[in-house]
Amino acid sequence: MTYDIIVSGLGCAGFSFMYYLLSSPLKDQKILCIDSSKKDQNDRTWCYWSEDKLDIHPNQSDLVSWKSLKLEGNIQSNISLNKFSYFHIKSSDFYKEMRARIAFNSNITFVNEVIQSVEKSNSGSYIFTTKSNATFEGTTVINSIPQILSPFPEKVMKQEFVGWKIKTKSEYFDPKQMVLMDFEENTQNIPFSFFYILPYSKSEALVEYTTYTKTGVNIEEMKNTLKRYIEKKFSGDFVITFEESGAIPMSTKDFTNSDDPNWINVGTIGGCTKPSTGYTFHTIQKHSKMIVDGLSFGRNKTKLSWNRANRFRFYDNILLNIAAKWPDKLPAIFQEMFSKNSGDQVLKFLNEETRFLEEFNILRKLSFGIFIKSLWNYEKH
Repeated sequence: MTYDIIVSGLGCAGFSFMYYLLSSPLKDQKILCIDSSKKDQNDRTWCYWSEDKLDIHPNQSDLVSWKSLKLEGNIQSNISLNKFSYFHIKSSDFYKEMRARIAFNSNITFVNEVIQSVEKSNSGSYIFTTKSNATFEGTTVINSIPQILSPFPEKVMKQEFVGWKIKTKSEYFDPKQMVLMDFEENTQNIPFSFFYILPYSKSEALVEYTTYTKTGVNIEEMKNTLKRYIEKKFSGDFVITFEESGAIPMSTKDFTNSDDPNWINVGTIGGCTKPSTGYTFHTIQKHSKMIVDGLSFGRNKTKLSWNRANRFRFYDNILLNIAAKWPDKLPAIFQEMFSKNSGDQVLKFLNEETRFLEEFNILRKLSFGIFIKSLWNYEKH
């Protein structure tokens, strides 16, 4: 049997595509979803900001959001949001709800297999071979797995992180305010790093340590740094109830488009990750809707890749150039951007939903020296 669509990789991007597909004219097509994981475990955390929770936000989970953000360091900024809220999603809630939606459709097959290879047939379809030597053929592929056909560029900047959800005996956290960035003094000589805190209650929070690096960081060193930070800032008496880690490529280089319009990359490999911040979830929703609409109404598949406006690529690359060459300047840039502009306007800008005049009004308030230096020593990252 040849499937109409094969979704390779059922993470955030694969499931998001399926969510919108199930409400479209494509819902009765023969579809195969394939992933090496059963997607029954909580393996990561996603966040986004929006005026209202997105329709895809899991209904079964507790709605966790914040209207107040904080940046800490040489300058402390307390940011009150007006229209926007900062939302949190637990991946296991997302997976559970998406799997339940898929299970109601007999035309959709889920295969829990490791993809070994992919080849293109003479007819133009794609043939997937799994580790168990099973084969599956599909006409259109929605792919979010970087290792298949579309690897990331080498030596790009990455956002590496490790996070622990912790529970403390005493009350240390403010559940009404999340910490977007805490530029605690760096004891590991990491060029640019910060801590990130999502408080769920006065005694429970997700605390993450994040670095921007091209050379990689030892995960055990990151865990030790995270442990020291928690003990210094809060308490040594805590229990870890959840752990996550990862590395997000941060690049403006062209690596997202495939040569074949029947192979559509999504998620990070599809260019949905914001190169300067690493946020991906909100853009995945925009891209997924665009793909489903395009396939439903017979639009040219070559136009279904996610293409960002060139000016946002330029803004991001200026920042990545600073991160690569003068990383000690980044904390001041983020602190100045949030302290001199409204939180809603900055978040709208980071979602790439602003117009040029709005962007000009945000950027003109910043100190120009480091940006001119980055332009003078411009390099694509």
